[in-house]
Amino acid sequence: MIGLANRVSAHFAAAEVARAMAEHSTSEAEHAHLIARAEQWEALVNEQWNALCSAIWATAPGGATVERFLPVRPLTNGHVELHTYSTEGRRLVVLLTGAQALAVGAHLTAYGALSLDRSGQKLDPGLPHVKAAPPFDADGTAGAPAAPDGADGPPPAHP
Repeated sequence: MIGLANRVSAHFAAAEVARAMAEHSTSEAEHAHLIARAEQWEALVNEQWNALCSAIWATAPGGATVERFLPVRPLTNGHVELHTYSTEGRRLVVLLTGAQALAVGAHLTAYGALSLDRSGQKLDPGLPHVKAAPPFDADGTAGAPAAPDGADGPPPAHP
């Protein structure tokens, strides 16, 4: 189903690109060719859209409903609501600032990675390479920060 959705999206994008290019064409022949290509892509989109809808209906023949419970909900004021349950089964809503939500997410990710590592599952092959951090000095502080790749040094000071 995901592959079908990806194909529908790709063909829709190709049709949009062909129509945009047709708007900037330099001749009537080029314009007509690009419009014909867009129509071909759109025909594929319509055909595959129907197949995608059929696949969705086959998966959920009784229909699907929107889940009312949203465990994490970003608010417009920059805060995040975390909906959870206590060990007694009472519903709880925890209000976090954006920074707190990021910290909680980072901790949960780290704990998850540690748990997977301890169970023998290695995440290393799927993660991007990270450059080594500068070593700590004898006084316990980090050494000079490494300049980003291609940087000549620290950014200029702003007045």
